[in-house]
Amino acid sequence: MLFTNPARLQAFLFAVGLLILPYANAQEILNVPEKNAGVMFYNVENLFDVSNDSLTNDDAFTFDGLRRWTFGRMLDKFRKLNRVILTAGGWNPPVLIGLCEVENSWVLNLMLDETGMRHLSYRVVHYDSPDERGIDVALVYLHNRFQVVGSQPLPVNFGSDERPTRDILYVKGVLDGLDTLHVLVNHWTSRYGGSATTQWKREFTAQQLRCFTDSLHAQDPRSLVIVMGDFNEPHRSALFPKHLGSGLLEDDAWLISPALYLPVDAGTIKYQYKWQVFDQILVSRSFFEGKGPIYIEKPELRIIDFPFLLERDDKYGGDKPFRTYVGMRYHGGYSDHLPVWIDLKTRSLNSKDMLPNPLEE
Repeated sequence: MLFTNPARLQAFLFAVGLLILPYANAQEILNVPEKNAGVMFYNVENLFDVSNDSLTNDDAFTFDGLRRWTFGRMLDKFRKLNRVILTAGGWNPPVLIGLCEVENSWVLNLMLDETGMRHLSYRVVHYDSPDERGIDVALVYLHNRFQVVGSQPLPVNFGSDERPTRDILYVKGVLDGLDTLHVLVNHWTSRYGGSATTQWKREFTAQQLRCFTDSLHAQDPRSLVIVMGDFNEPHRSALFPKHLGSGLLEDDAWLISPALYLPVDAGTIKYQYKWQVFDQILVSRSFFEGKGPIYIEKPELRIIDFPFLLERDDKYGGDKPFRTYVGMRYHGGYSDHLPVWIDLKTRSLNSKDMLPNPLEE
């Protein structure tokens, strides 16, 4: 529409203003601009670089090693992981991505560079752990939404006679300038050698983790805590309520496990006929109390099971994860685990309800 008469133009703009004004006033009164903040965890199955590290047992993942790990295969793995991460949230890429089975910061930063994830503002928090194979946990995050204010590895020491294991990664940061999140990324001891034989190590790790989360709760009962990881333990195991103190929202538990609301046949990893949920994201009860600018509407964990992450299981029926390796043979898939996801919500509060700015504390 072309206005040659200034009076008509003024009248038109006035009329548009009348239409917009009620909406603007409603927004000002309600003040509820909400955003999603996706949190994802993924066991990426042996994300190694191609170099031989003399300090770790990574010889199999070299060009001359048993697994014939090449630069081309590593780049293909980058592309596959990038596809999973950017597809999982649709138009909202995850703000926080906990990873396990990554060798070092170099390989993660190379992945960000090679896939373009760095241009999306992704950054890495990683510490080398004492694990003999050199597989660690890490946090990849959108630094334009999550400002890291501190991080540290939390050692898990089973004693001098036991093989060293992965640290727990602790990262403290501020989401969207609204409130502080405490994020803990885990990869507990595997069941290699027998689940009963190794059970005490997972129980010990749970106790160490609980000491830390209890200290956060003691400092501030409204602390927003996210515990994610591959726990190598079924989500309904008695270990979690007994040693970690987690449970359902209806229980008297401070750490809530959304995985407990999954269907009975759900799983993130498959062994023979059976799917099991080894990968979880647990959150503190404070997310559900609705008093702050960051909250969760309901305890819901989503298992990301896109068709391209699965393949037919000819031996045991149904589907199974499309793995990178089957034994020592390169298979060209994504991972032997499926990733998991939860949605956080963020909102601006009215000035009278605003909490102190965590960046100014």
